[in-house]
Amino acid sequence: MTTTLLALSLLACSTTERVAVPDLEFQSAGEVIEGQFVIGLDLSEREQETLGVVRLRWNDAIHAGLYEAPAGVGVERIERALQQHTARGGALVEANRPVRGLSTVNDPLHSYQWNFDMLGAEQIWDYATGRGVTVAVVDTGVSTRGKDTPVNLLQGRDFVDGDDAPEDEEGHGTHVAGTIAQATSNGIGVAGLAYDATILPVRVLGPHGGSTYDVADGITWAVDQGAEVINMSLGSSSYSSVLQDAVDYATERGVVVVAATGNDGEAAVNYPGALEGVIGVGAVGVNAVVAPYSNGGTGIDLVAPGGNMEVDADNSGYVDGILQEVDEAGEVYYAFYQGTSMATPHVAASVALLLSAGVAPGEVEDLLIDTAKDLGDPGWSTWSGYGLIDPLKALRSLDGEAVDDGQIAGDEQVVEDEPEAPADTTAPVFSEVGGLRDGTSLTITWTTDEPASSEIEFEGYGRYGDPNEAVTHHELRFTVSESGEFTFQLISVDLEGNEGRSTRYISRP
Repeated sequence: MTTTLLALSLLACSTTERVAVPDLEFQSAGEVIEGQFVIGLDLSEREQETLGVVRLRWNDAIHAGLYEAPAGVGVERIERALQQHTARGGALVEANRPVRGLSTVNDPLHSYQWNFDMLGAEQIWDYATGRGVTVAVVDTGVSTRGKDTPVNLLQGRDFVDGDDAPEDEEGHGTHVAGTIAQATSNGIGVAGLAYDATILPVRVLGPHGGSTYDVADGITWAVDQGAEVINMSLGSSSYSSVLQDAVDYATERGVVVVAATGNDGEAAVNYPGALEGVIGVGAVGVNAVVAPYSNGGTGIDLVAPGGNMEVDADNSGYVDGILQEVDEAGEVYYAFYQGTSMATPHVAASVALLLSAGVAPGEVEDLLIDTAKDLGDPGWSTWSGYGLIDPLKALRSLDGEAVDDGQIAGDEQVVEDEPEAPADTTAPVFSEVGGLRDGTSLTITWTTDEPASSEIEFEGYGRYGDPNEAVTHHELRFTVSESGEFTFQLISVDLEGNEGRSTRYISRP
């Protein structure tokens, strides 16, 4: 797939077509890194030998280790061995999952930084520029080879190669970091929304992806280095306890965590965007309409410019992507990308702007929500959360300035009320729960009293869901071990975002 890039030089502007790098996301539920497991026990060498595993790394912050086991060994077998040989059963055991790219890049052209115009960047910079705030970009690294690199760039960490040189080979992390803090007013290239902020590069994805444990390591390491904001333009349909623990480690220390909702066009926010304590970010195009690829559902909090490269809505002659510098295998140029990955750094930059203006970390999310522009009916909605970020309004509110509460409606400004809680606050009610187990096939069915999503959380294995639209009759099928015993809970989320959980069930052979 190709995209049209804007090649800039000191003398002229021209266009070139190149292959673009996708946005980042965890791979779908069920995909694992063969032979690697996350175990919530610091196993001794003797215990490792007994179990037939080898510890690769240990993380004190989340009290979990990355262990290697022979091919063919699964979570169940390790759990049984822990119970039988160490009397330490019940500990966290989950597969280390692969991570891959998430961006919905495509082609033609786009005209510069319409995304910053949408947010009123030039007026924003009269109030704040992000000075003194450190933003960790947990991604593919950040390049130092370009001429437009963020000015305040710290020594980072590479959890893919295990060194202190997180150079970007894919372009994605450099693009994300540029939206936050690209060098500005230097006569070269493009600007950054919080251009005086400091970027801490944390490389957790390489040419062939990474893993959940690497991301968790990256989060806790960034916190320990003094990051005040963490940007994760990545996501997964699979819940991970180790990622939630890492996020908790960050938020408990006052770090604001921001993550993408995903690019599947479904009402199911990816993880870590859906995790508790994370600001989940969806994407809009140039006309502040939610992008067709942008995921919504429980966990979405805000939307921000992410682009829609299927159109040229502003008639600029370029497709409506987000323009930033990228570095692909040592070749530096400017590229238009689209995706919730591109929307997320706009929110991370807005957080940095507010922190630099004196807002307390615990108040930032509420301020962004309270000042967001509703993109339809007032209050939270499935596809846009609490609305489009308005960092200019948020900054002005700190000085008590009166700001128009404008609902996006063509060229007119329509007065709107403050966001209201969803009218329906009742969680779905479960009934007719049934199950059929035949050898390695497990089918679970249930009904809800209103349309809702279909999800099941297996203890020790994670959360799995049906990406289809909300329904009242639910059926999920799984392939399981013939002799395994599984404890699980049903989860359904209605169209207003109310989550219902069933009692716990056990499936036995």
